[in-house]
Amino acid sequence: MAFVKNATEIARESMAKQNPDLVNVYSKIISFLTQYPDKASQPKGKGAPAIGTTEYIEKQAHSFALSRNPKAPQEPATVPDEMVSVILNEYFGVPASDLERIKKGHSLSMGAENLVGDLLERYLAKVLEPQGWIWCSGSMVKAVDFIKPPSDERGLWRTLQVKNRDNSENSSSSAIRDGTTI
Repeated sequence: MAFVKNATEIARESMAKQNPDLVNVYSKIISFLTQYPDKASQPKGKGAPAIGTTEYIEKQAHSFALSRNPKAPQEPATVPDEMVSVILNEYFGVPASDLERIKKGHSLSMGAENLVGDLLERYLAKVLEPQGWIWCSGSMVKAVDFIKPPSDERGLWRTLQVKNRDNSENSSSSAIRDGTTI
C-alpha cells in the first residue's frame, strides 16, 4: 500500500477545512505515514477508503480533528453474560438483590477506565507537543500515541506508546512493539 504522491498537500488542504490550527501537525502525521504506510490504521465501517488514498486522508483529517475535542465518559453498550450473575451469586455470595446494581456499577467503571487513557494522552499532548512531539489523536497510527519528526540528518522518526500505571500491555500491543522502535 502506498500513499498518493501529493499526500502531504492533500493533508494540509483537508485539515484547513477541519481545523486550521492542526494543519501542520496533521500534515506531519501524513508525512510519517507516507514513509511507513504499514503503520497506518484502517478506518472502520463499510465503505471505508483504502489506506493512502485522497479519501483516506480526508476522512482521517476529520477523525484527527474530532478526536481532539473534549470527551465525556460513555457507558459501554456491552451486555454482560448472564453467567456473570450466576458466578457472582454462587461463588462470591453476592445476594441476588444486588446483582443488577453491581453489574451497572461495573459497566460505569469500565466507561470511566476508558476515559483515563484519553485524559492521560491529552495531558501528555499539552506537555509534549511544545517539545516537537505530535499526538496521534484519532487512532491514526497503529499502536502509536505520539510521533516526533526527525531532528537530525539521519531522518529517524521517534514513536511513543503510552501506558498508565495500571494499564498492562496486552498481546496485540506487545506484538506491535516487539521488534520495533516503539
